[in-house]
Amino acid sequence: MANQSVVGVVISIVALITLPIIPSVAEQTTEYRDTQIKPVETDDVQRKQWSLSVQEWSRYKTLMKGIRGSISPANISPIEVLGTHARNDQERKKYAELWAQMRFEDAERILAFQAAYNEAFRKLYGDVQLIDINKIRPHNSAQTISSITADSRLLVFLKIDNCYECKQLVRRVLDTRSLNKNQIDVYFVDTKPGRDDEKIKKWVIDLGIDPSRLKSGKITVNHDRGNLLKITHKIDQAIPVVFKMNADSLTAIKL
Repeated sequence: MANQSVVGVVISIVALITLPIIPSVAEQTTEYRDTQIKPVETDDVQRKQWSLSVQEWSRYKTLMKGIRGSISPANISPIEVLGTHARNDQERKKYAELWAQMRFEDAERILAFQAAYNEAFRKLYGDVQLIDINKIRPHNSAQTISSITADSRLLVFLKIDNCYECKQLVRRVLDTRSLNKNQIDVYFVDTKPGRDDEKIKKWVIDLGIDPSRLKSGKITVNHDRGNLLKITHKIDQAIPVVFKMNADSLTAIKL
């Protein structure tokens, strides 16, 4: 990563003691008009990004001034707002389909970039592991979710095929609000790079994993590549299994 240089700013004494120049009336008017136009232009750009009509956007803005805006997270989408407050089944179905399509397309973009990143990492660094499991000291006794702290990293090992318990466990992890800010790394023990990438993509979409958490890197999906065996030294380790990683320690977690 390139080092950032610090550029010094030299301010002359003359500049410090010079009185500010008062703009003319015409200049003031122009500046005022610009500040009035820009928010409108920005609003229109946002509306088009969500594929909404002027009327739909106006209704969304109105709804956000009521209970929806007061109890919903700041990043709730206009589609979710309009769908939640649909006036009939036809409207509800329309926004549900639009939201499903957007989520699906965004998940595909994220996973495509993740695949490109993985390939770039292999090209630059070969088989170097971001997390060196060999340097982690495992704890033998399992702990509960209450032992997870803000700096804990969760390693979730599961199977992608024929494992109902795996999906249930992942849903519990993702639905636990106290874990929303934790780094979660999912490892599939029964997949191989290249062969099963599309299968993983479908798995992510089917579970409805929040694309924003994937995009930010708070949730990653990975091929196991033998990591579970390095941790447990067991060929017949029961799946699924979750570990909590803090500093140089790794502990099994019961969820």
